[in-house]
Amino acid sequence: MKVSLKQPQVAVLAAVVAAVLAGSSAAQQQEPQRENANRAPTSQSPQIARSDAGVQTLEQFLQSKPLRVSKLVGMELQARSGDNLGEVKDIIPSAAPGRDMQLIVSTGGVGADQKLIAVPFDEAQIDADGDELYTSRTREQLAAAPPVTLNTAANANRGAASPPGAADTRTVPPAGAGAAQRGAASAQQGVADLVGAEVTGSDGDQVGEVDDIVISTAGADSVRAVLQIGGVAGVGEKRISLPLSQLTVEREGNDAPKLRVAMDQEALERMPEFKYDEQTSAL
Repeated sequence: MKVSLKQPQVAVLAAVVAAVLAGSSAAQQQEPQRENANRAPTSQSPQIARSDAGVQTLEQFLQSKPLRVSKLVGMELQARSGDNLGEVKDIIPSAAPGRDMQLIVSTGGVGADQKLIAVPFDEAQIDADGDELYTSRTREQLAAAPPVTLNTAANANRGAASPPGAADTRTVPPAGAGAAQRGAASAQQGVADLVGAEVTGSDGDQVGEVDDIVISTAGADSVRAVLQIGGVAGVGEKRISLPLSQLTVEREGNDAPKLRVAMDQEALERMPEFKYDEQTSAL
């Protein structure tokens, strides 16, 4: 049977078809917007959140959370974008308790392009968890920074006698200098290579070794040596903590440094035991 439609019916049917097609087209156009709304943030978003949330200067962080040098050395120094700009090679303490300490950072790649620069603790930033280091400087600014000269142990020994706690001579911006003076050069000391060094007591016998160096920016003893003493083959050993200023560093040629303390084995073993807490081991 043949059905014929009147003109009004044809017009209504055409309008319905047009509305259906228009709705389908609008849904297709809106679909990408819904996908974008549910899409995970871009790679830049976590970097911005990570670099801004809870970030403070390293000097401020160390007011309440002491850190172990063995954990800090080897960390990457990053830009706020997350790009790696260098690696921490050493720590330069200061004569002023808790102030003006510096990171020695290797930048510029390998070979002749690599150099060491000094980054003050009050300029470097660290995240709330204590496991990522940042700088506001650009790669170009770091490349333009004056290099740090590391003298050999033999050269250091040819100079004046070192005071108690002194290590090898390193030419870095002077401790206690203001921002306008930080480009100047002065002999300072690093502490990274003291980790693992042998310690001799007042009677000349070896009493232990340096387990680690702990740094903070709070209190008078901002740099302390943690010594592993006593025991045999790792059994019965004990950790104690002494201000680095109470130890004398001795160097001969290119040999590893050795430390002396003005106490014998018995006196050291009477000292309270030292334990790394969660804050100290944050890195």
